[in-house]
Amino acid sequence: MATELRILERRVSSKPNKKVKELVPGKTSQLNKVKAGRWIKILAIQLANPSRGRLYDQGLIENRKARVIHNDFRGRVMLNLEGDIYLLGRIETPRIQVREYL
Repeated sequence: MATELRILERRVSSKPNKKVKELVPGKTSQLNKVKAGRWIKILAIQLANPSRGRLYDQGLIENRKARVIHNDFRGRVMLNLEGDIYLLGRIETPRIQVREYL
């Protein structure tokens, strides 16, 4: 039985470390920062009364789970909420707080 010790070298990449903000599951963030294909839970809709009332009437309310279908990272987001598809604009998406699920 050979008793060799292998020294493991830490591999360091030659590229500089870029600070990229990744969305951590469980933390809250704005809807316009969630990548497409992710599941989310709507935590708060921080819009003025007429806009918020229209979203509530259509069924987009807090504590519901949805899937982000498309996000162009300029503010427009497409959601799938229990079979219904919602297209939200630049004004609404930064004001909707969500939590990402795995």
